[in-house]
Amino acid sequence: CYDAFVSYSERDAYWVENLMVQELENFNPPFKLCLHKRDFIPGKWIIDNIIDSIEKSHKTVFVLSENFVKSEWCKYELDFSHFRLFDENNDAAILVLLEPIEKKAIPRRSCKLRKIMNTKTYLEWPMDEARQEGFWVNLRAAIKS
Repeated sequence: CYDAFVSYSERDAYWVENLMVQELENFNPPFKLCLHKRDFIPGKWIIDNIIDSIEKSHKTVFVLSENFVKSEWCKYELDFSHFRLFDENNDAAILVLLEPIEKKAIPRRSCKLRKIMNTKTYLEWPMDEARQEGFWVNLRAAIKS
């Protein structure tokens, strides 16, 4: 079991692997994150890996960016997680906005993402280094809740 499955674009892997993983997995007590690159089972259908990872995780963290919006795999992860995370009225989804995203930049086919961004609160990654520690405190609290 995992504390959180992390859904992100491969183009945002540097931020996830070098900042998020370091901050959360090296924390005391450490969080156990599920990352597709590291934790998916080779030879298993990707769709099955996604569903199993979401089901085995207490939360799902969506790292939202322009890259996420353009990624087909991220769209699949959002679609497959949609019922469990958003329709069951629980707080299993955590949205992290890595960069500002114009609502009109979100493709029409991503109407679920539009809906989620309009109905759920999200954490914004601050470019100002002085505010980044507060971001990590809030993210850890959201995963624990």
